Amino acid sequence: MCYRKCKLIPFIAALAVMLSGCAGAETISGREDRNVTAAGTTTPQPENIPETSAETTAETTTTTAPVTTLVTTSEPPENDTYEMIDGFIVAYEGMPQVRAMEPYYFSGETGEYLVSCIDGYADSVGEQTKVWLMMIPSSQEFYTPENIAGEYPSQLKCTKKVYNRLEKAEGVFVNDILEEHKAEYLYSRSDYHWLPLAAFYSARIFAEQAGVPFAGFDTYEAVEREGYLGAFYSVNNIRSLEEFPDTFTYYKPANLDKCKCTMFNTWFSVGDEAELIREDYALGDSYQMVIGTDDCIFEVDTDADNDRVLVIFKDSFGNALLPFLTTSFSKIYVCDNRYFNVNSVDFAKTVGATDVLFALGSASTTDGNKIGLIEQNMYN
Repeated sequence: MCYRKCKLIPFIAALAVMLSGCAGAETISGREDRNVTAAGTTTPQPENIPETSAETTAETTTTTAPVTTLVTTSEPPENDTYEMIDGFIVAYEGMPQVRAMEPYYFSGETGEYLVSCIDGYADSVGEQTKVWLMMIPSSQEFYTPENIAGEYPSQLKCTKKVYNRLEKAEGVFVNDILEEHKAEYLYSRSDYHWLPLAAFYSARIFAEQAGVPFAGFDTYEAVEREGYLGAFYSVNNIRSLEEFPDTFTYYKPANLDKCKCTMFNTWFSVGDEAELIREDYALGDSYQMVIGTDDCIFEVDTDADNDRVLVIFKDSFGNALLPFLTTSFSKIYVCDNRYFNVNSVDFAKTVGATDVLFALGSASTTDGNKIGLIEQNMYN
């Protein structure tokens, strides 16, 4: 691990003051958001998605495109009630807006380490491959009761601070578009993850920055699954979520039947035919329907008519992006940082990657051990 000792630590020391805390200015050392290309832009809302209110409910289990109804329970009630249960924020209990959220914490040290690892990877893979970082905010950024929101750092400001320090890679800024659409059903109330609709908006931002085609929202078939209860309920046993379960809606791309998928082991040595979306999965496993597992290297051959090859290094948040990029790249590889046994730099070169996207949820961008997987995988 000489790279970390010899190259990353001096760089981290130089950045120590720059990235400490997130309450101050949103630019660093006079750099004006060079890597926050999409910040401040307004992206049009997809066609056929109407404005919705907290009272909207779904009466069907399957809806085909164009989408005409969204279930929304995101509009905060007047009473900002909450309690802490096993370290999680549980807000609006007894109301349709009830949701559990992971608190967000950030330190300058982990931000520095993230910058060093992403730029270190970009430097190693070479200029022929564009490297991107998408820091995916958690639901706590958008739905925390106002009376405690100030107790947590702004994910928006922390993201900007990290992106502004990138030299070799480029940030994909999705906070603004998610803030703009937060009254829609973007995040599960009973699970840690975002929902596929949020991934659609974020994938579109990425496609725009990468300069690749992107299919309109009305080309997807939407399928609703009523009564979804995610990990906050099933793992953390937050029982107050049971009264108002989620509606989980996933989206099938129009070219789904034209995508050839192969699931390889984590050594990229043995592969079997696979499905992009596992529609046979149980209701409680709805978020795992895309790919079906994290413990693999997943390859998708699409019908996109270009020479762009994308490698996604991700945590579980990254899976949801995949169905929305099948018209954008001719080939896509999805690799989980936690389950990857080959050298990540050599892998990108071997598959001819034109683009590498690190798509990471907030828990993976604020934990030094999880960030360290990026560096570790460069030396497998």
